[in-house]
Amino acid sequence: MRTAISGASLCFCLSTLPTAAFGADWAVNSTLSETVELNTNQFLRSPPAGGTLGSYTTITTNAEARTPTSRFNFDGDITYQKYWGPGIEGLPSEFRQDGVKARYETTGKSPRDLSYVELGWRESSTALAILSTLGVATNAQGFLDTSTIKGGIERDLSPLDFATVSARSTYTNFDPPGGGTPFTDSAGLGTWRHRLNSIVALTASSELESVNFANSSNLTFMILREMAGVDATLSPVLNFRGMAGIGYVKADHTAAAVPPPPLIASGPSGSLAVFIADMLMSYRALKDTTVTLSGTRTIGPNVLGALTELTTVGAGLTQVINDRSSLIFAAYGSQQITESTVNFYSGSVTYSYQLAREWNTQITYRHLHRTASTPTLNPIFNPVNGIPVISGIGPANSDSLTFVLSRSFTVLPHGN
Repeated sequence: MRTAISGASLCFCLSTLPTAAFGADWAVNSTLSETVELNTNQFLRSPPAGGTLGSYTTITTNAEARTPTSRFNFDGDITYQKYWGPGIEGLPSEFRQDGVKARYETTGKSPRDLSYVELGWRESSTALAILSTLGVATNAQGFLDTSTIKGGIERDLSPLDFATVSARSTYTNFDPPGGGTPFTDSAGLGTWRHRLNSIVALTASSELESVNFANSSNLTFMILREMAGVDATLSPVLNFRGMAGIGYVKADHTAAAVPPPPLIASGPSGSLAVFIADMLMSYRALKDTTVTLSGTRTIGPNVLGALTELTTVGAGLTQVINDRSSLIFAAYGSQQITESTVNFYSGSVTYSYQLAREWNTQITYRHLHRTASTPTLNPIFNPVNGIPVISGIGPANSDSLTFVLSRSFTVLPHGN
């Protein structure tokens, strides 16, 4: 059934292409990868239940058609994950996720004058979606499906000014239907960039997001994000991009027995204002050595639709050894606030090596720590029946060793 849906999506995307696209310059590329992971506590169980052996098989495909003024891209992927070992006891041992996305864009007189529309669909095992996003193991059954439509325009308003306007809407539902409450997440975003000189540009963005749940409470929350910042090339080896502002949330629901969303005062409606930011600094310390620092703070719905305040910080160092190999060191920390406050910390090192023109391999060691959850003052509105978002979890650690072998190849090159 799900394979049929993916095929139908591809047929629909191809049928909606302008006729000229079939006379365009086409290319098709694909990647096959196999990953093997050894993990001491794959699902961050507290206390640990034992180690696991994981196998992940992924296939991705990209088809692109180009004309002098337009481009069409189709992307599809499917991943199957299987686990063995004592750490899987009492939990699902198989997961799958797949998706398709089609994008059609046209350009004007300038390559930066762009108009586009996107259609996308993705399906993931519900338990995998919760684990990947929230770091919580559950025995949730079934699948979580998202369907997205997006469109926008990008324009050079003047030699110094660049603006974008976009809108998107995502519908999330569960299969079987009893697995959770469907919701719609829609947003409109406008951005502006003004170059002051060859070094500094001013940036600003305004986004309005609406999340609506299909249940008896008619829960709706609106999120307004206003941000401003700078984009600076401070030297040939140092770049900084940063924005900061305010995220304002207002929630309404009609069922008095339903708790309000997290972080918001009790009652049939409430509001909240939080500081939000998004920053990235890149420094090329040596010819083959690059250091990056990043940080974000935002508020919005998570994969289940629950309102979440998320703060992240990260640091990385990339060392190019030669034209075939490189090393990446990374450290990461995050804090998620829903009905509880939970922190995650990780450190990793990755060695990449190109075996041949089409073959690549990676080896990664990672340590991950999750703190115990700290209850917040307000209860949470949980849109998924019977599945706690983050509730009563203890501290947990995991150490993993991951091996990846991938082959990327061109099925049809441009020009043929």
